[in-house]
This record gives sequence, C-alpha cells and structure tokens, in this order.
Amino acid sequence: MSEYGGFGVPPPSGGMTENLNGLLHPPVAGPAPVQDLTSILGDPAQHFQLDLDQAPQAITTFRQAAGELRDLKFEVRRLANVPAPGLDAVSINAAKEIGHWAASEEPGSLRAALESGAIQLEKAADALEQSLATHRNNDEVNAAHLRRTEL
Repeated sequence: MSEYGGFGVPPPSGGMTENLNGLLHPPVAGPAPVQDLTSILGDPAQHFQLDLDQAPQAITTFRQAAGELRDLKFEVRRLANVPAPGLDAVSINAAKEIGHWAASEEPGSLRAALESGAIQLEKAADALEQSLATHRNNDEVNAAHLRRTEL
C-alpha cells in the first residue's frame, strides 16, 4: 500500500467545492485520450495475444458484457428520479444535476458512456471474430497447399 492508500494517488486538493464541481459538471464529450479497444486488437504492435481455443469464449464474454452495459443503461433512469436528501437548495440542485447527468442522452452522460462502452465491446468481439476467421482460413489454405505438395 502506498502512503496515499491503496492506489498510490494523492487525495484530490481543493476541498468540497472542487469535488462538488466535479460531480455537478461531468466531463464533456470529446476525443478519447486512449485508443479504442478495436484499434488495440487490430494493431500488431500492441502484441495482443489470445489462445485460439479461448477466442470463442472471449467473443461471447465481450458480447455478454456489452449486453450488460446496455441493461445498466436502462437502470440509470432511476437516478433521474432520486429524491433530494434534504429540502435545502443545494440538495435539491444536486439531485437534479446528478439525475440529468446520469439519465440524459447527451454526450458525457452516464447513459452515453455505457452505450459507448457497449459499442466498443461489440467492435472488439467483431474484430476478434474476424481475426479468428482469417486465421482459420489461412490454416485451411496452408493445409490444402501442404496436401497438394505431398501428392
């Protein structure tokens, strides 16, 4: 464990106001700072390896996870109706803003993030499926070529 707890990251500075601002003003949509999962899977320089016997299960797992993210997307609607914990203006506004951030269809919302994650997982499954099919096709072509040269 690090001196800051389990994650080695210092606690946020700025106090409650900065933390509340972070909650009430979620990140906006924009270019992602990292590559999407599909480009990582398709990039040989990334050295992504998967046992061919495990590929079908990985594809299934990616698709199941995408479905679960989509199921969660419908659950976040409940956050839009969370009652304020108090009758003061801050509590009422916080409940309203958190509900809007969670349930809106706008980029940067929790629903949009869940959908984006589901899309990335499906793209990864598609890329892995395509890669597996290409590998199997190459194996069949090579095996056929070897059979012809043996005759």
